[in-house]
Amino acid sequence: MSFLPAISIIALLAMLPVLISLRASMVEGGTDFAAASAVASISTVFMMLSEFPALQQLSVIGLVFLAGACLFVLSGFHRALGVHRRTSTSLVAAASMAFVALSTAAFGAQSTTLHALSVIGIAAAFVLIIAVCSQHRRQAPGPVERLCVIACAATGCSTLLAVVVLSPAAHAAAAVPPAPAGWDFACAVMRYFYLPVLFLGVILMIQNRVITDLKTAIARDELTGVLSRRALLDLGQRALTASLARQQPLSFLLLDLDYFKKINDRYGHAVGDAALGHFAGTVATCLTGRGMLGRIGGEEFGIVLPNHTEDAAFTLAEEIGRVVRDTPIGRFDRPIRLTVSIGLAEAVPGDTISDIMIRADMALYDAKADGRDRCTIAGRFQPDASARALAAAAAQLRAADSRSFEPRLLRDTG
Repeated sequence: MSFLPAISIIALLAMLPVLISLRASMVEGGTDFAAASAVASISTVFMMLSEFPALQQLSVIGLVFLAGACLFVLSGFHRALGVHRRTSTSLVAAASMAFVALSTAAFGAQSTTLHALSVIGIAAAFVLIIAVCSQHRRQAPGPVERLCVIACAATGCSTLLAVVVLSPAAHAAAAVPPAPAGWDFACAVMRYFYLPVLFLGVILMIQNRVITDLKTAIARDELTGVLSRRALLDLGQRALTASLARQQPLSFLLLDLDYFKKINDRYGHAVGDAALGHFAGTVATCLTGRGMLGRIGGEEFGIVLPNHTEDAAFTLAEEIGRVVRDTPIGRFDRPIRLTVSIGLAEAVPGDTISDIMIRADMALYDAKADGRDRCTIAGRFQPDASARALAAAAAQLRAADSRSFEPRLLRDTG
């Protein structure tokens, strides 16, 4: 009795809890893969027991369970890859299985055929593992790529079934010369380790997708679709480090939507959310790839502008203010006009992204105090503890100021 089935069973059972824990993830197909792992474990147990002469009949039961595991594998890939038409999966799987069946019928259950099928199955498994592990690199794999993955899975599963069925007959034929050890090793790998390695690739695929979805959720603001505060500061610090190292300019714009609280109070929070989304989309259109836009919090947004001097950033800020002013948000037949106040700061040697943001925040407070709907340039000082406290106080004063004054620029233009 070989020890390889025991190793396969241990590997399948070790992966089963992981697959079960991942079945509730955002990726479809986890339940099918978990069921495939469990059924494959049962199949391997029956196959191992059938090696005893008195229990050879159990090989038929093991083969039935193995066929069920292969069906669960194909169903899992169908769901995980988001194939909308089940007929496409069925046709590709049928074609792959027919290829293996015709190859077997053409050459017979000879040792050479068996080993050739093992090589085909191992090659399909190798391509399949690479494909499933790289699925996180693309948000939406194309239809051709999906069908290729399913074809590789079907080919591998069909080859696995053929190897399991033909292996006893091939080695029982006395006229067949003994095969090299390498070929026998390929058959053993295909029979006992194809599914465990496949499930390992599936686990990596699901984990990669979950991690990618989490990173996307963290990096993007859910309401406006722009970068989150953390993502903006992280990317901004990287851009600042690169700009200072190359002695290139970098500027930071801090934008605050004027009288935003009045929009919420007058029209409701739903319109306020729509105003934020409209404002973010308008600003993003103005940028056209020149900078990185993110939401700092509330109605405050930040823009990191690599390769922008203070004058170039001021010109862009003026353009943003004009476009926002000339692009009201529609509310039925009563458009709402928006304006924005902007604080501008340019990086100097020794700055961090937080230092630039503090200077831009204080400049933004000056823009608010000077009447809003304008851009103010910050002085080039290094912020210390008192400057940080002053910047925090400025933010609080802006919030209080927006609650105590009636809007002069927020008005209906219908």
